[in-house]
Amino acid sequence: MGNDFDPFSVCFNMLKMKYSTYDESLTSLDFLTPDDKVNVFINLETIWKNLSMVMDLEKKIIIQRDFKQIMISNILNLAAHYKRFFTSNGLDTKVYLYHTDLLSDEFDQYKYNEDFRTYYLIKFNDNPKFALFTEKLNKDILPDVKTYCEFIPDVYFVNAHNIEGSLVPYIISKATPDRKNLIIGGEFYDTQYSQIPKFVNHYINRTFNKFNIYTDIVGYIKDLLKKDNDEDDLAKSFSKYYFYCSLLSAIGNKIRSIYGISGIGPVKLKKIIIEGLNDKTISENTSSPEVLGDIFHDDETKEEFVNNYYCSSILSMYDELSEAKKISVLNQLIDRVDINSLKSINSTVFENHPILLEGLI
Repeated sequence: MGNDFDPFSVCFNMLKMKYSTYDESLTSLDFLTPDDKVNVFINLETIWKNLSMVMDLEKKIIIQRDFKQIMISNILNLAAHYKRFFTSNGLDTKVYLYHTDLLSDEFDQYKYNEDFRTYYLIKFNDNPKFALFTEKLNKDILPDVKTYCEFIPDVYFVNAHNIEGSLVPYIISKATPDRKNLIIGGEFYDTQYSQIPKFVNHYINRTFNKFNIYTDIVGYIKDLLKKDNDEDDLAKSFSKYYFYCSLLSAIGNKIRSIYGISGIGPVKLKKIIIEGLNDKTISENTSSPEVLGDIFHDDETKEEFVNNYYCSSILSMYDELSEAKKISVLNQLIDRVDINSLKSINSTVFENHPILLEGLI
């Protein structure tokens, strides 16, 4: 019985771009050269979200006695899919699978928003529908994924404990400045990476009736508006990183328990920003959330905006990270390569759900 016959692999396949599509996209972005070294980051929180939408998940987990092997195989094969793409093109490639640890209980962002990430944590830890899934993930699946990754060359699993998981790519990029960075996931929150130098983000919004991949602000705003109208015009207003994070702060992010600012969507925010630029409240280079918040001319709205901004901007959150937290991420990047053991485990433990080792090693 192979991966095609389990009810869970579809949740992983939704994040797999066809090589021709990915190649075409990267070529049009003119991001890579043949001599580049790349970091590839895959946000596993998108996978957890996809799995949470599987009908009768708990029942399927109980029925499927190979659940652990299926999950581990699918996670590692997702890494294999992308590693093979880059290595077959001759690029020095490192792949990172990452997520916000489901056992997290304290974030720096609590000082701005005491509910930060509670939606995500409560959903998986306290909802009876997902209790079995989370238990197996924490106790059986992820510890083994971590161990296997230690033995696979240049593939890593990073557990962001008490750190917003979306900071992982930036933390690692700062520690590996000679590498270019690519992110793959379905988190709208991560779209801000397109505004950060040496990053390309592929935002995959895939459901049973649509499949869209976006890599730039025009695409992100088109996805946000759910219709084609003035996304080109709006994109110009949010083309600076700090203005784009202002947009993320205004619309909020449900899974991070960042509550949007009532009545202020992309179109309204664009008008407010233009007014702020015209009356010199802000300039094109304003980066301070407190100064950006002055465009609202209302203390309550400004406070809401500033608090949201400090929970939304990767750069702001990184600045507040302690060295210990950065090191807690970097210390997980372990290499103890042992190809023979991997082959042996693959032919026994994963006999029915093989790991695509040729893509990993």
